[in-house]
Amino acid sequence: MASSDVIEQARRRPADAPAERPSASRLTPAGLMDAVQSAGSGRAVLLVVEMNRSDKLQALSQQPYAKQVLAEVARRVQAMLRPDDRYAFVTPDLLWVMLRNLPSEALGELAGRTLRENLSRPIPVRRDNGTASTVHLRPVVGGAWIRNAGGVDSMALLAKASEAQHRARSADDHLLIDQLEDAAALERRDILEAELRKALHENELDVHFQPQVDVPTGRCISVEALIRWTKPNGQSVNPATVASICEERGMMGQLTQFVLNTSLRHLKYWRTKGIDLSVGINLSAVTLADNNFPALVGQALATWDVPGDHLTLELTESAIVQNEATAIEFMNLLRSHGCRLAIDDFGTGYSSFSYLRKFPLNELKIDQSFVRNMTVDQGDRQIVHALIDLSHTFEMHALAEGVESLEVLQALNELGCNRAQGYYFSKALSPKDLPEWVSVFNARPL
Repeated sequence: MASSDVIEQARRRPADAPAERPSASRLTPAGLMDAVQSAGSGRAVLLVVEMNRSDKLQALSQQPYAKQVLAEVARRVQAMLRPDDRYAFVTPDLLWVMLRNLPSEALGELAGRTLRENLSRPIPVRRDNGTASTVHLRPVVGGAWIRNAGGVDSMALLAKASEAQHRARSADDHLLIDQLEDAAALERRDILEAELRKALHENELDVHFQPQVDVPTGRCISVEALIRWTKPNGQSVNPATVASICEERGMMGQLTQFVLNTSLRHLKYWRTKGIDLSVGINLSAVTLADNNFPALVGQALATWDVPGDHLTLELTESAIVQNEATAIEFMNLLRSHGCRLAIDDFGTGYSSFSYLRKFPLNELKIDQSFVRNMTVDQGDRQIVHALIDLSHTFEMHALAEGVESLEVLQALNELGCNRAQGYYFSKALSPKDLPEWVSVFNARPL
């Protein structure tokens, strides 16, 4: 059985469970709107999917065989959604999908893209007279996402998603996700943007580093660079907010260059102190569209005299699947400078695992949502095991995020995981504190 099949089985059911794990709930349209209204805090996306069925007339006339199509659509939708997600058929040709508690906004677009691709596959049916036939769908997906779903006006969210779906009909990929924010939120964001621009210009941001440990040897061999911003009034700004503002307002290139050069500068300094580490830096989907970035990486490595293999550039699955051809070319240019490449937060998205073989990756980062409870949840353990095996099959290292206990670390070691990071080892440390921490940590007896 392929590793991807094992993962899909593990997602749905632990080996010792008599019944399948919870899947996305199918609701009535009114029930889905009620669910939007009571979604609670956190990011959420509402997708409106016009299926454009080739048998639309038969479906509208409610011919019995047409129900087979809806049953297959429901099966495909449920197969890709998580237990927290919800969906509803509004008409035989219109589908609503609500995705709740998303780790990032980018996963909303990835879900829409994957949903469109899954529904585009031909659907075999048997007509009422017994003859075999095929129904084709030409899905158009629009959506609206909200940063904080608590108290959102469900009808306003639906109107925004429906408007996006209408405009997506003329988009090249028939997919468009918009953002829903009220005037007050936009004003606050404008103020924060101005402050962030000033902070970038005046070099007021910081980079902290979270240790990454080689599991077999128990030694810290690398770190992940994480942006930190504390405003002059002492208020800390969420790093995810910093990244999203930079993406939206055209500052991501400046932010990425700051993190890149700051990280390499510290790496060079630590090496003079006898501490030889590698560093991982997260890249935005926006950066993949910057044709100059690979050359900037080469210049930065040369400026700070850091070997290319000491720099790992991390891309999310949602970023690299948006434009595969561009992503592959971009990755190969980075690899030409000796850099390592990692796929970050793997397993949290809605994409197929088969695309891994297409990309020149060195490392697969297993998301903390699977790692944290793997010693008590057999399904999560199966997923982690399968992802480790999958990474090794494609000659990649597996790095587990969110390690918070010795028991989890020991389990990862038993499964052959290469690297790990998490609060069990340390939180992200300032450049000043990291060298001493590494020296003490690596001096411990095994």
